[in-house]
Amino acid sequence: MADHPPVPADRPGWATTRQVSGLDPEGRFVLSVLARRTYHIDARGRLAVADEQLPLVDEVETADGNAELLVRDTDLYPLKPASDVVIAGHAYAPRRASTFEASVAIGKLEKRVLVVGNRRASLSTAGEVTITEPEAIESVRLGYDHAYGGRDRAAEEKYGNPFEQLAGAWPDAEGRKMLRGASNFAYPRNPCGRGFILEPSRVALDGLALPNLEDPDDRLTPERLCAGTLRRWPLQPLPCSLDWFGLLWFPRCAHFGLIPEHDPFAAPLPEVARGYLPTASFQPRAGVDALAANGASPGLVVPHLRGDETLVLTHLHPRQFKLAIELPAERPAMRADGRKGKMLDTVPVIHTVLIEPDENRVSIVWRGSAPALRPYLPQELARMPFEVSW
Repeated sequence: MADHPPVPADRPGWATTRQVSGLDPEGRFVLSVLARRTYHIDARGRLAVADEQLPLVDEVETADGNAELLVRDTDLYPLKPASDVVIAGHAYAPRRASTFEASVAIGKLEKRVLVVGNRRASLSTAGEVTITEPEAIESVRLGYDHAYGGRDRAAEEKYGNPFEQLAGAWPDAEGRKMLRGASNFAYPRNPCGRGFILEPSRVALDGLALPNLEDPDDRLTPERLCAGTLRRWPLQPLPCSLDWFGLLWFPRCAHFGLIPEHDPFAAPLPEVARGYLPTASFQPRAGVDALAANGASPGLVVPHLRGDETLVLTHLHPRQFKLAIELPAERPAMRADGRKGKMLDTVPVIHTVLIEPDENRVSIVWRGSAPALRPYLPQELARMPFEVSW
C-alpha cells in the first residue's frame, strides 16, 4: 500500500516518508524517496513493526548548551554512499567493573569501545603527570561528551580566545552564540569530549574530567595527556563511541574539504590506516563529497546493508549483556516522480540503522533514487507524487 501522507504545514517533521531533491556522486540531478520504519526489539532480538512510527528527522539536533554535540543527524540527505550504524544509549558494566569493553558487530566488522570508570589526573612534586586507577562504574552514556577530546579552558584563560572577543561585536545573536562556542584550543576530532589539554599545569589538571569511553587500541596515558600544541592533534588518542559523530569534526569535516592545521608527522594518519578516510581526502580541497552525509562513528560507516544482517550488541542493553538483533528482510518498494505522469522505480538501500537499546527500538531509514530533470524547491516537492509500499 502506498504510504505518503501529506505533511501538515504546522508539522513539517510529521511524515515517515519524504521525497527530496539532490545530486548523485557524478553531479547528476536525482529525486530520492526516503522512508523511516520503526521496530520493537523483543527479548530474543527479533524485530516487529512498532505501534508508534517515528517521523523522519528534519533538522540536525544538538545537545542543550552544546551546539557541537550531535544528538540526532537529519534523515533528509538525498544520498548516503554507505550505511550508518548508530547506537544511542548506554554501555552497561558487568558486576560494577572498573573497565570493560562494549561492542557492536556486523558480520566480520566489529567496533569496540573501552569503558573506563572515573579517574583523576594530577601533577606530582617531580612535575610528572599521573592518572589514578579507575573507579567502579555501572553505566556510561554513549555520547561523545564522555569520549576523549574537549577544549583546554586553562589555555583559553591564559592565552585568550579570539572567537570570544569577536562574539562581543557580532551583530546577530545566532552568530554570537556560534562564536562563543568556537575555540582555537578545541580538539579537532571531538571538541565536546574530556581530557584534552596542551600544557601540564596544576591549573589545567585540577578538576579535569577524563574520558569514560576510549579506543581500546589507542589509550590515553599520562605521557599522552598533554598535547603540547594544538597542531599536534593527529598524535593524540582517537575519540571512541558508537553514537552520532559531529558534522565538522575530523575526519567527517574532511569530506567538506576542511582539514584542521597540523604539524608534519611521519606515521600514517590513524583514520587513513584504519580505512575511515581515503588518503586522497586528507588534504584541503574545494567542494563536498557524498560521504559528508554519513554521520555514524568512524568504523560504523559500512557498505550499504541489505536488511537481513545480524547485529550483535555486547554490554549495550540494560538487561542482556549480549543481544543479537536480526534486521528484517523486508524492504520497501519505492517510486519517485518521473514527471509528466510517470513514476520511476528505484533500488532501495539502507541509509541508517539507529539502535536505541534502552528503548528496545530500532529505526531503519531507506532511500530509493531516480534520475531527475532538475532540482526542485521544497514547495514543489510538497506537491509531487511518490510511492512507498511495504
